[in-house]
Order: sequence, then structure tokens, then C-alpha cells
Amino acid sequence: MVDPNRHIKKKKLRDISHKIHKVQLRMHNKKARSKIPRLQAELNALQKAYDETLRGNMQRMPKKIEVPKLCPVCNGRIGKGYHICKPGQWKR
Repeated sequence: MVDPNRHIKKKKLRDISHKIHKVQLRMHNKKARSKIPRLQAELNALQKAYDETLRGNMQRMPKKIEVPKLCPVCNGRIGKGYHICKPGQWKR
């Protein structure tokens, strides 16, 4: 079954990937040589977030609760398969 949050996951991956690329470009800048440790820490955090999003550790949407099927004759619950109404359970 396809994940209903797939498009959200793709957008998050794209956004994180762009942020990683920008940080990598800033690290190559000659003026940013003194800020390399801070940029490296930021890069590691972004890569960790990318991996977590890729693995699917996002919170899923809650499942809908199934309403039990009721027999129109005896008002009993209908499970899997067919249902036989037993005499004495009928409500008239």
C-alpha cells in the first residue's frame, strides 16, 4: 500500500537536500574558514534529518476506526463470512 504522506516526505527531502547543498557551498567560501566547525555541525544535523526522513520515521496519520456491521434482523454483530440469525435473538 502506498504511503498517504509520500508527497510530504518528498518535499521534506527536497528542502533538506537544498539546505545541505547551501551549507556545503558556504564551507567552500574563503571568508567562512573560521566558521568551519559550526558549519560542519549544521551539516551533520541536516544529514541526520535527511536520513530520518528517508527511512520514514515520520509520524503517520491515525487509522480510522471501523464501525462494526450490524444485522438488520437481530441487531447482532456481523463478523467475517456469513451471518445466521438464531431464533430467540430476534427483536420484533
